[in-house]
Amino acid sequence: MLKRYQKNISESHLLRAGVLLTSANILTGVLQYVYQIVVGRMLEPAEFALSSTIMALSMFCSSPLGAMFNIISKRVSTLRAYSGFRSLNILYRNAHFIVLMSGILCGLIFLVYSEDLQSYVKSPTESSVWIFFFIVAFGAFFQINNAFFQGSQRFGWLCGSVTLSVTLKFVFSLLLIYWGFGVSGALIGVLLSSILVWLFGVSRIINYYPETEQSEQAAGKFPYSYILPVLIANVAFSVMTQLDMVLVNHYFTAEEAGLYAAASVLGKAVLYLPSGLVMALFPFVAENRAKNESSAHILVQSAAVTAVLCGAAAIFYWLTADLLVDMLFGQEYEGAGELLRWYGFAIFPMALTMVAEYFLIAQGRVLFTWLFLCMAPIQIFAIYLWHDELWMIVMIIGVCSTSLAVMGYGYLFYQYYLKASRRKKN
Repeated sequence: MLKRYQKNISESHLLRAGVLLTSANILTGVLQYVYQIVVGRMLEPAEFALSSTIMALSMFCSSPLGAMFNIISKRVSTLRAYSGFRSLNILYRNAHFIVLMSGILCGLIFLVYSEDLQSYVKSPTESSVWIFFFIVAFGAFFQINNAFFQGSQRFGWLCGSVTLSVTLKFVFSLLLIYWGFGVSGALIGVLLSSILVWLFGVSRIINYYPETEQSEQAAGKFPYSYILPVLIANVAFSVMTQLDMVLVNHYFTAEEAGLYAAASVLGKAVLYLPSGLVMALFPFVAENRAKNESSAHILVQSAAVTAVLCGAAAIFYWLTADLLVDMLFGQEYEGAGELLRWYGFAIFPMALTMVAEYFLIAQGRVLFTWLFLCMAPIQIFAIYLWHDELWMIVMIIGVCSTSLAVMGYGYLFYQYYLKASRRKKN
């Protein structure tokens, strides 16, 4: 009876946090899409394709930061479970130091390959690719703050950080484009927003956690244990959800890439709808793991909500794709509606996969590392072989994401249902 009561409390906290984060994500998602639409209208299709390509590439290159985010958040959740708040101050400083050193090293490497990258993304100036580098670099510091907010279950500050970031990006980018800075203006706006929101996060965190004692430094060390598997999983997930835009921009004409960018920008909303729920799920599962308590009910609840939300969004796109593209992007993007109609369903299984992936990472399990490691190269190679038409790219994404979801949930069904049934019989 007591366990059931504790389970209900956990579910209630999860739902409340999920509603808060989902509401914030919906608000920021609306701002993001208004931003993308206005940028698409202010820039030519070829410029919009370049802007979308660089942002997709920045998300891909930031995927290692997702591993750092997950590991720090899990560590913070574990320390919170044992009331180890005094260790968090040194963990915060160590994380910043590691990111700073990594950024300097990556900057030296980037000096060598910046011209090659400029050629690959078809950028007329080198400034755009350098702005891209600094977006990724400062995005790392921004992610450290959010990992601490999430791990310590300070969801209000996490919502504020994310919302402020998108709002400032919206304001700065559109002003700079209006003043004639074009693609560079859009990217500089993203960079400025990351810097300012990082500073905002620093001011919230350094006053919240007390100074550590020397004896507690070991508890605050950066958690290296399983960083490589989580890093691989995040990079591969980003490959499967972001590099399609980069490859389309490379293989197709600027006009065709612009159409795909419009469909991709709208279609990926299906993938981002459950992100608030996933952010709430992670610290609850990590804390339960530290206390040796089951979280199976959290997975079932989260997967069901995700299926309903994302399935409804995919159906909505199927019914209104042409109207949406014409209304939001204009007649210059005629033809993107047909892609959007299928893109929603193609990306839908990946949203379910994301829920299961974060559930397992929060438990310290890295099944999806190996699944992604197998599937991501298959998707890239398939696009390399079959890219005669834009619809073929969407079909490849759908087949690969569905295969991944079936394998992942098949394993979880075996672990949590079949094994439990066998234990009851014995």
